[in-house]
Amino acid sequence: MNLTQKFVLYTDGACSGNPGPGGYGAIVIEDFKYVHELGGGDLQTTNNRMELQAVIEGLDHILSNTKGACEVQIYTDSVYVIRGATQWIFGWMKNNWKNAAGEPVANPEEWKKLAQLIQKMPSKIKWDYVRGHSNDPGNDRCDRIAVAYSKNDFVELYHGPASSYIFDVRAPAKTEPLPEGQWKKTNEEKKTTWYLSLINGVVTRYSTWPECEAQVKGRPGVKFKKVTSADEEAALLKSWGK
Repeated sequence: MNLTQKFVLYTDGACSGNPGPGGYGAIVIEDFKYVHELGGGDLQTTNNRMELQAVIEGLDHILSNTKGACEVQIYTDSVYVIRGATQWIFGWMKNNWKNAAGEPVANPEEWKKLAQLIQKMPSKIKWDYVRGHSNDPGNDRCDRIAVAYSKNDFVELYHGPASSYIFDVRAPAKTEPLPEGQWKKTNEEKKTTWYLSLINGVVTRYSTWPECEAQVKGRPGVKFKKVTSADEEAALLKSWGK
């Protein structure tokens, strides 16, 4: 007998002003039998933070209702969330929640919460991209909830059987390949170059080559190198015995 629960999670965030008043919406579908809508808002927030909060609230609800083994499918229109949750987050955790340039990541509290939830999940999460405002019923409903909360408008959240829900939860979502280079890059997404030097046993990081050059030029026995990622930096420091 297969006791694995199947959860589908749709999420979306909205913000007016960015920063400004915002809201999030999420739809949790359990075994295609029950639907639980979630929503909330913040008077001063950002769109990315609300996108993250929607996933956080959805996964927290799933964990609270998981009886054992489960499968989780997430649909979101946020490239930021998908890239962060499946790629960037691992480097950030190793680098004490700093990005490749050594700067604190944006929305650290939300990312830490999401990381904890992902680690607690008894199964791997499948992430898929749904283009916003593309007439996907799940995404459109989450957007409606998020916008309502961002404007402090009333929206009735549904909790009940899937058979009475506003759309067929078994219908496939309108997923697309994750866009490449079609969005405004955040600090986390930009390919950054920086420089390291080793002078008298002390490692120093520089954001530009002229800064590094001014310290190493003409000095015998110093080491210096350009790096483009936290992993590359870690490997270099290891080779330097640091």
